[in-house]
Amino acid sequence: MAGGYQEQLPFYEKMLHVAEQQKVVLAKEEVDMEQIFNLIEQRQELIVTLEKMNEGLASLKEEIKDALEIAEFNISNIKAKISGPGVEALANSLEQLGYLVTEIKELDQVNETALRQVMQKTQEQLKILQENKKAGQAYQSTLFTEEGVFIDYSK
Repeated sequence: MAGGYQEQLPFYEKMLHVAEQQKVVLAKEEVDMEQIFNLIEQRQELIVTLEKMNEGLASLKEEIKDALEIAEFNISNIKAKISGPGVEALANSLEQLGYLVTEIKELDQVNETALRQVMQKTQEQLKILQENKKAGQAYQSTLFTEEGVFIDYSK
């Protein structure tokens, strides 16, 4: 079980690295949205991989819960029932994962705030452009029309 969580560590570390890259890109004066989209895509691929890995561990968690007769799979319940190097390895793996997940969540909050600010700034710039376009159209001459007029003199 600890081995399964240990296998996930490099993927969570990559996800943390990608979140750090997002923070750097969002901190720039001119944000490269294509780069942001690429980083989001990388994270999505990591999430899919981790979900598949967790599916594999789900049945093992159920077996452990049933074997130990515990209601919830967590390290304190497991330690209350058994001890040993396997339990310590599992506790260590879960602690490392918990640390990485916390770091990722904190960075995600920072990145989300920065991305919202970038989007708001872009929206304000678009509004200014639209207002300038309207003003420019208002001052364009519309006095001369190029349409033809037919006058019937036979009546």
